Amino acid sequence: MQTELELDGTEQTAIGGRSRLYALFSRAFRFPSAERYRQIQAGDLAAEALTAIGLLPFQGLRPGTLGRGTDLSYEAFQSAYMALFEIGGEHGPPAPLYEGEYGGGRLKVMEEVLRFYHFFGLRLSGEKRDRPDHLASELEFMHVLTFKEAEAEVRGESRRPYREAQRDFLRFHLNEFVSAVADKVGANKAPFYPEMARLAAEFCARDLAHLAA
Repeated sequence: MQTELELDGTEQTAIGGRSRLYALFSRAFRFPSAERYRQIQAGDLAAEALTAIGLLPFQGLRPGTLGRGTDLSYEAFQSAYMALFEIGGEHGPPAPLYEGEYGGGRLKVMEEVLRFYHFFGLRLSGEKRDRPDHLASELEFMHVLTFKEAEAEVRGESRRPYREAQRDFLRFHLNEFVSAVADKVGANKAPFYPEMARLAAEFCARDLAHLAA
């Protein structure tokens, strides 16, 4: 798949801003690599978010620091991620990153999400070995849909199939899911993730309203 487009005009750049944010959030909800942590600590991720937000067709989002200047070691940052999203007691982690853990039935949710992916010819990477309802995968799917929308706009083709799919996927899956994750993460004092999850939830809610309008 092509990964870069030359965008021209307000409409195209707005789609590009939306696509960049979905990609950013998808990366942020994956297990943090050493390089990703350095980007967060140096403020590169916050700067990237601010640039993308400036391109959006709606206003009101503020990225905050997004971990800039944190004095945690990389090992402590990893531990914070695992404590929030992966390790828990008998009831699981405080904020699981799988949509099926928030209701609707695991198998049913996974089947519904896979139908969206397969309709657009997408398959999960064997390297990730993850469930299809992982939050990072759902955000990555929205990145792909918005990228395909931008491609269609550049070529003068209809964007409608991609916009309708974005609206429906947000409405029936991602919007409430990321909001639930943000609520659970917000109850913890972990670094970076409460602020990032809140921003992702606000963005998805505003994007759904934008698409519905």
